[in-house]
Amino acid sequence: MTVGGGGRRRLLAVGIALAAGYLVAACTGGGEPDPTPPVETSAAPSPTPTPEPTETGPTKPDRPAAMDRDDAEGAAAAAEYFLELYPYVMSTGDTSEWDAMSHAECGTCASLITQARTIAERGDVAIGGEVTATVEDPSRYVRDESTGLFPLDLDFHQAGSSIADAEGTEIFAAEAKNSQKRVEMGRLNGDWIVVTIGEMSN
Repeated sequence: MTVGGGGRRRLLAVGIALAAGYLVAACTGGGEPDPTPPVETSAAPSPTPTPEPTETGPTKPDRPAAMDRDDAEGAAAAAEYFLELYPYVMSTGDTSEWDAMSHAECGTCASLITQARTIAERGDVAIGGEVTATVEDPSRYVRDESTGLFPLDLDFHQAGSSIADAEGTEIFAAEAKNSQKRVEMGRLNGDWIVVTIGEMSN
């Protein structure tokens, strides 16, 4: 309400200034006309340009072409893409691709989706948390014959992150971290899905 009221007062102030200028010009009549045309418009306040945004949210990563492959390379590309969507999903609340790529039994996937939706519903703001996920040498992984899944080990790096509420008060913060994750990828209707995400044991 404070911002809205201030904006209204500023509009009123501009309107009063324009009206006053108009009255002054109207009251200067009489006598011979001025040989030079009046330059009344120069006295009017110039419109304030709208400032360009100085910050933009995280960019959605490009879907890798390798995801179209039905082999270890495709599984690795899909796993990396899913994890690297993290900052985009958390800052926008757009969980559509996570929904499509998550197996119904993937508990970690469900937790991430719930977190992103909660942030969006509360009007909170997620900052940072950029992820780099890398499967070294995907060709050394083979599909499990009994389950049809590709078990993959990823090097996982996540930048520091924070969450602020709608008033800008920080309500959560996490430091940067490096770890290894085990991700199991499967196929459903020709697309890759994440079945499990877990931390690697030492």
